[in-house]
Amino acid sequence: MGVTKKRRRAITVDGRAFVWYIAKDDESDHSILNIISSDKKIICSVPIDTPAAYIISKGNEFQGYKTSGTWERYILPLFIPAMITPGFVSEVIRLITNGDKLQQVSWDQNKYPV
Repeated sequence: MGVTKKRRRAITVDGRAFVWYIAKDDESDHSILNIISSDKKIICSVPIDTPAAYIISKGNEFQGYKTSGTWERYILPLFIPAMITPGFVSEVIRLITNGDKLQQVSWDQNKYPV
């Protein structure tokens, strides 16, 4: 079963299809950029307006490696702009599909609140 595209934007990066959308987090006041590959192997969230830029991997694949499928947080070496654009989303997708190995971090309520 594919990924629903209702109220989501489609983007193709390096021949791979994704959808992305921004939504409010259910448990905090943060907005979240969500990125999902069409095969649902990559499921990532980027919290917006947090003290540190980071990404949460929730899928079974991250940077070409198989993951546990549980929430894993990584430092995002990008500045998160106030206005999320398709260009920024494609930069993030390139990092999570074939970028350099990102540094994993543990959850910290103050620095990584989501």
